[in-house]
Amino acid sequence: MRKVVVILKSESDNADSYGALLEKHGYVPVFIPTLDFSFKNLDVLRDHLLSPYKYSGLIFTSPRSITAVRDAVQGQKLKDDWKTLENYSVGETSRDLIQRTLDLDTKGHHSGNASNLADFIKTDLYNKTVTMPFLFPCGNLKQDVLQNKLSEYGYSLDSIEVYETVPHRDLERNLVALFRGEEENSDRTIDSLLFFSPSGINYCAHVFEKHRIDLTGKRIIAIGPSTKKAIENKGITVHRTAEKPSPDYVVGALLQDT
Repeated sequence: MRKVVVILKSESDNADSYGALLEKHGYVPVFIPTLDFSFKNLDVLRDHLLSPYKYSGLIFTSPRSITAVRDAVQGQKLKDDWKTLENYSVGETSRDLIQRTLDLDTKGHHSGNASNLADFIKTDLYNKTVTMPFLFPCGNLKQDVLQNKLSEYGYSLDSIEVYETVPHRDLERNLVALFRGEEENSDRTIDSLLFFSPSGINYCAHVFEKHRIDLTGKRIIAIGPSTKKAIENKGITVHRTAEKPSPDYVVGALLQDT
């Protein structure tokens, strides 16, 4: 029997690298787009990006924030002055995307989540004089962990809300079809579900409840501690947590039980 692993993440996040590694280990990856995004305040962001002298650097914690900066500068290059500042990002995928699209190097990509990034920034800036805020393009569902920790460490954020997170238009239809298909096909069973964000599990949980989808026997894998907490808040047991949003960490979490 072939074991299906359901990848529940946004379309804008490339799922190919996850799928390829899962297939290598004998799983059947099924990608279900979970989130969609609408951008806003890009004119405000553009005005701030034109004034790097007002900031200590840029902080990115999601691929959407990178897209927002790219769209805000309307195909032009970021001012070179940003390159001399202290710039940070979460995740290797985001770091690479920033290099390709914005020609900007960032630190802290290995941190894995906002809380760890704040700790890294504190260590990285030790013995450096930093008085200006960091420019932080973010979404409407951002957690306050980064801001609270950096404030505790003596640093400030200038947050600009540049995108809204909404459920993907086909999420309900795709989830219902997936679980009905499992009932009709005995050769394929859903082994695991991978959740990549608190908003993703919140939208999926609504569908599970509405259609009385039973998750009994399914392994639930959370990517990051905030996603783990959100899943548990829904009364769902988390089997494993991948501490970083990378294919190697995700597959490693899956293989712990095999």
